[in-house]
Amino acid sequence: MAQIDDKSGHWLNKKNEGTHPDLIRADEKIKDELVEKLIKQAIELSATLNVFKKDAFEQTNDYFELLLQNYDLDAKKNSKKGNITLENYSGTMKVQIANADSISFDEKLQIAKLKIDECLHELTEGASPEIKTLITKSFEVDKKGEINAKKILALKAYDISHPKWREAMIIIDESIEIVGSKAYIRFYTRDRVDKEYKLISLDLAGA
Repeated sequence: MAQIDDKSGHWLNKKNEGTHPDLIRADEKIKDELVEKLIKQAIELSATLNVFKKDAFEQTNDYFELLLQNYDLDAKKNSKKGNITLENYSGTMKVQIANADSISFDEKLQIAKLKIDECLHELTEGASPEIKTLITKSFEVDKKGEINAKKILALKAYDISHPKWREAMIIIDESIEIVGSKAYIRFYTRDRVDKEYKLISLDLAGA
């Protein structure tokens, strides 16, 4: 149901203006009911997925702790930090847990940018405009004012032997800061071991 003015009973629109229910078109009322029904279902489904995700992580952690005990290792001192893959006995189902670090860059990134600028200036005749454009765009910020870490790290793939370029790559490594870590869990199945695994999509956009 749309937001209602408590005093008048009017439906409130996007401008917070009230309209008597009898003056609202039938299709608008149907749309309002449809959107609210779907949103309610989506919220319930999201809550179910969150519970499943939490439970899945707990069960895999319990299994890993059991392994540690079997090999006489202290679970408190040897927590699961790396990526692991669990397969069923037949090799037709697997669960993958991956840990990804969120990275940022400190002020030395700008030093690296200046080094790269010097390098490109010295290589003006030999550097293609496309590479220069890609490198420049790597340092652009998004709408939130943040640098795209993947684009910065992708610079390390360029086969450029210029001393200032190599120095810039070292400075980039020194500028990296780990600001957080997130664990992901994914589920796969296949009919036979000679087939490729297929991801079980739990994302509506990918379903």
